[in-house]
Amino acid sequence: MLGGVEQLTGVCVARSLHETVRKCAAFAADVAVVDGRLPDGSGLDAVKIIKFCCPTALVFLFSNHLEYRPLAATHGFDGFYDKSLEFEALVALLKRLNEQPFGREGE
Repeated sequence: MLGGVEQLTGVCVARSLHETVRKCAAFAADVAVVDGRLPDGSGLDAVKIIKFCCPTALVFLFSNHLEYRPLAATHGFDGFYDKSLEFEALVALLKRLNEQPFGREGE
């Protein structure tokens, strides 16, 4: 979904929790966007793996399951975006982060 967005560099796609673990070990992500439901597990579990492999990464939960919104912060996500209503807001944030040194706002 995000792979076709212009101005984003280094987009890596993982379609499962297992693939997330494998790619996280291979790449040092600055930002990760995780779906709430993955074929082999929960996106809520993925954040723990990403933050372990890439402790400074910003990790956002992107789901149309609104019951995940209150769980995002308690599980360690840096934000939640509703797939149905907040795609453009997520893209705008990612573009801003992409323009910042080290992929972070204010650094």
